Amino acid sequence: MPDASQKDQKGGGQDKDDLALDALSVHLPQAVLMLHYLWWLSRDRFVLSVGHASALYYSMLHLVGTGIGGPYEVCMEQLKQFRQAGSSTPGHPEFRMTSGVEVTTGPLGQGFANAVGMAISEAHLAARFNREGFTLFDNYTYVLAGDGCLMEGVAQEASSLAGHLKLHKLIVFYDDNKVTIDGGTDLAFSEDVGGVFAAKGWNVLRLEDGNQVDASVYRKVVEEAKTQKEKPTIIIMKTTIGCGAGKGIEGTSKAHGGKFSNLEELRKKWHSPAGLRSGGGELDKQVAELVQQELDALAAYGSPESSSSAKSGVLPKFYVPRPVLQRFRSYGKEGDSLCEAWEGLCTRYCETFRQKEPAVVRDLEERLQGKYVSDSWEASAEKYLSTELASIMSALPDLRNEENPTEGDEPPAKRFKVGAKSFKYKAGRVYVSEVLKNFAEQNPALIGGSADVASSVGAHFPSVQGHFLPPSLRPGCSYAGRYIHFGVREHACLAILNGICSYSALIPYASLFTVFFQYGMPALRMASISKFPVLYIGTHDSIDLGEDGPTHQPVEVLPQLRAMPNFLVVRPADVEEVVGAFRVFAEQYTGHRDVEQYIDPKPLKRRPVFIMTSRGELGLPYKSNAPLKGRDGVLRGAYVVHDCHDTHTAQLTTSQLPDIILIGSGQDVALVMETKALLLQWSRKVNQQLSGAFDGFPPAKWENQALLKVRVVSMPCWEIFDEQDQDYQDSVLLSNYNDILRIYVEKAATKNTGHDKYAHFSILMPSYGLSGK
Repeated sequence: MPDASQKDQKGGGQDKDDLALDALSVHLPQAVLMLHYLWWLSRDRFVLSVGHASALYYSMLHLVGTGIGGPYEVCMEQLKQFRQAGSSTPGHPEFRMTSGVEVTTGPLGQGFANAVGMAISEAHLAARFNREGFTLFDNYTYVLAGDGCLMEGVAQEASSLAGHLKLHKLIVFYDDNKVTIDGGTDLAFSEDVGGVFAAKGWNVLRLEDGNQVDASVYRKVVEEAKTQKEKPTIIIMKTTIGCGAGKGIEGTSKAHGGKFSNLEELRKKWHSPAGLRSGGGELDKQVAELVQQELDALAAYGSPESSSSAKSGVLPKFYVPRPVLQRFRSYGKEGDSLCEAWEGLCTRYCETFRQKEPAVVRDLEERLQGKYVSDSWEASAEKYLSTELASIMSALPDLRNEENPTEGDEPPAKRFKVGAKSFKYKAGRVYVSEVLKNFAEQNPALIGGSADVASSVGAHFPSVQGHFLPPSLRPGCSYAGRYIHFGVREHACLAILNGICSYSALIPYASLFTVFFQYGMPALRMASISKFPVLYIGTHDSIDLGEDGPTHQPVEVLPQLRAMPNFLVVRPADVEEVVGAFRVFAEQYTGHRDVEQYIDPKPLKRRPVFIMTSRGELGLPYKSNAPLKGRDGVLRGAYVVHDCHDTHTAQLTTSQLPDIILIGSGQDVALVMETKALLLQWSRKVNQQLSGAFDGFPPAKWENQALLKVRVVSMPCWEIFDEQDQDYQDSVLLSNYNDILRIYVEKAATKNTGHDKYAHFSILMPSYGLSGK
């Protein structure tokens, strides 16, 4: 670790926490059973919530040989490239960048909450699949957290929920070094961490000297933690930051980013038998003996440089003695053996229960193959859609025939008569809730919840999902439930979903008011970086919130989310587009196995999907003369909802070209359609007033016709539309015609929103809305 840290001396870096945790780094490979290969679904997980201590993690991964031979292996060459561009050892751990890194960490507290998600995943899968004599899921999740992590609100929220849910297979190592970047923690943090966690329902254990204890002590305290069956455990380790880094750095805030003042002395502590023996533990003495044997061999037979270093009693830089490496690699081999035994157990499980519980076995087999979305879902969604549309299509206004002035020029009414009944538009949140329920029924891998607004957003279906709760809290509930009550903890909710997604075999989702997603933007950002296909549903998406007022009117959130790389925002305009939005999400799980993230160097096209919809009514699928149905148009990002002609050819004649293209998304498409009707109405009246005003113009046959030709475009997803080929983009927006006016209408904030990429003019929200109906 000192050698890797030295590579970063020019630019500083926060890596001196590594030096406080050398004993822990010896124990963790044994406790966590880090694997050579990572497709064992029931493996123990380790999360480095203190992401700046990455050198510690990379050193462990190298010693164990995680991902050995693969494109993301932490080989010695990669350790030498620590924090360098293009290496698999970035400054903070990144998911899919390094074999063995379960989640991307760096922003403090995120990893803590991710680990809670992993513990939830294990508890749920165990309840779903474990049977007597067949314990398929039984892994622990370990976390290394620091003072900064526990100050963050997301960790406070997540730890509160973990204690409430009694996630006893979550074990947190708390590096209590009492130092932050600005100085001692007493500047801003004086709470009794043990007391706080005990009050939250945690088991609290302590190590008074985390720097000097033998690795076997860590083993014993972990075994003690595993005896607890009702509570998660936090192990509070008193450590000294920058231990051994020299006077003026050790135990001070300079250890967070300062340079080593005594690198050679530090190397003697870490890379010499004498320094290793000073640890005092039995394992330290054994490793010291192996190092001494290697030094003797190097002194006699090594290169001039390595021989010189060995004769001075210190190993050469970036050198791991073969006996030491063999010892640590044996831990990985042990994990590999357990993985093979687990695969055999799964085979016997399927053979035993195939007749008794065919649905459960089929579900398990599909998840092990990386198939989480059922083949039957899309057919079921189509059935729902046809049922929904059948009763209302005859009542929709027909805007198709612009040659006939008696049709299509009245704005769509808020209500329609269907037979003897009155039909009203459904709210966007209702359509999304109905399709979400359908998705949950067809896909048992779907798990998630809401932050205490389920009744408003329609996110919970008790008969389908149940409740994810320990039976001791509520009779009839269990961890097999698929609805998680996150409470009013939005940030933890969204960060926990990342941990669930990382665990694999599950499809995580959350549904909140759109404005409340701002509480958890760092978690959404981490999902984007990690390419986690998480489903977010944001309702109440703009100003139509009545008395709730501007505090609940998220006009700026839509542009904010669109600005995030590798993130899909879908704003559906009607029930067809809602189904299309879920198809976009389902595509993130098509043809993919999680193991590919470690063995396939090609980038994966997986992204989070945010379906944003309204509190108020959505327009209905108009009898469009456009070539694409709404559920198909969403898959292209934008499409023509209604055109000014019935001909669909690659080349349009001058008479078929529109004068104006109106563009919108979500609820605003209905507004755009009304605008089109009003424009036609207005232009027809102008034509009538002009009749006879000029000799022979306008012709008599134009007397009742509109002068304007208007195309309406729905653009539910900018990101997908931008990925279409130029020919398709031109066919929708006709951007190769300079004399066609394009206007974008959207209830989103006006500042630097990017609408000018698609339109000449934009009609947006210059401010928040008002309180009142």
